Amino acid sequence: MKPTSISIIIVNWNSRNLLKNCLISVRKSNPNGNYEIIVVDNASTDDSVRMIKNDFPKITLIENKENLGFAKGCNLGIKASKGKIILFLNSDAEVRDLNTLAKVEKFFGSHEDVGILGLQLVFPDGVPQAPGGEFISVKQLFKHQILFGDSPVFHKIKDKFASQRNDEFYDIDFVSGACLFMRKDVIDEIGGFDEDFFMYGEDVDYCFRAKKKGWRIVVLPSIEVIHLKSQSTKKNLENILFHSIRNNCLLVRKFYGKNRAFIAHVIYSVGLILRFLLAFVRKHEKPRSYLKLFSENIKMQFKLLTS
Repeated sequence: MKPTSISIIIVNWNSRNLLKNCLISVRKSNPNGNYEIIVVDNASTDDSVRMIKNDFPKITLIENKENLGFAKGCNLGIKASKGKIILFLNSDAEVRDLNTLAKVEKFFGSHEDVGILGLQLVFPDGVPQAPGGEFISVKQLFKHQILFGDSPVFHKIKDKFASQRNDEFYDIDFVSGACLFMRKDVIDEIGGFDEDFFMYGEDVDYCFRAKKKGWRIVVLPSIEVIHLKSQSTKKNLENILFHSIRNNCLLVRKFYGKNRAFIAHVIYSVGLILRFLLAFVRKHEKPRSYLKLFSENIKMQFKLLTS
């Protein structure tokens, strides 16, 4: 029997239906792939575990008794993996291109300096999402939080006026953890994810560490993966945004120091007020959630000043 080529690690928390669609998409798009799937369930209460055992009995299932977060869940999956390439895939993602895994394996085989690889993320209607980006900075936070630079509308405008990218692949600072391929050699060299990041930010931190060791990080734009980004955010808005704010400001402090981290908190405060106002005209959003997050952000900012 051939050794497993690719290990797919999916950390799940109460996303039964999304997870099922994700697993079906992997199976359909890779009918002859030499891969394994490891689902790390963070104490879901929505029948996710039963669904996996009934519908996907060959999957390796790790059942946690509590929600350990994304980074720690990934690390548990790594310990159980056998592949030379690891794919960290969100439960709200769907692989759409035929033989995606074989194409990625072939790419890694011909580019030995590439340690981490991402694919083109898209919404279900085909609107592109950023598959990764530049390492976090105050300028970047301003663009995303004040100018809404990560919204679908922004990408539609950008695609309309920007020249078409025809590169087979291109270099990038970091790849989104929604769909992140990594050589096992990288993990052997620098270790797993930093578990101080409960969720969000761990992909940026990890790619930063990998680049410092000389590994190349790239994106294959010709292969698309559907990512239901907005739907996963709506599930638990306050918790997701709280960790996003906390971890992004933590990264800014880690990379650039305390003063810029303070500015980052100020940018988030302005962004939260803007979203508080917009929530009154948007569907499925609660203005009070943004107001609560604004208060939490001020507390974190004060803690930063007094630390």
